[in-house]
Amino acid sequence: MARDTPEKMEAMRSWLSAVAEELNIAPEVMAEAEAPLLQLIGKIAYGPSRPGAPLTAFLIGMAVGQGEGESTALIAKIKALVDEYMKDRAPHQE
Repeated sequence: MARDTPEKMEAMRSWLSAVAEELNIAPEVMAEAEAPLLQLIGKIAYGPSRPGAPLTAFLIGMAVGQGEGESTALIAKIKALVDEYMKDRAPHQE
């Protein structure tokens, strides 16, 4: 999987900062979740469902907003779910 350039990552952070400000979300919230969330989304996009990856991030955000847990804990929970999901769907070798 190709890595994004530093310029693309800076553009992403600038955009997300603007969105967070518009939504009245503290900048440290995104900073804490950035790396684990990007790793999870990549794992989903190349595993269970490419179009499901951003929607998974949305669902995690909704769960955090509803008080279901901290973002990093929920990201870890969904990562484990992805691992289990993919294990169950891996081609069986004989």
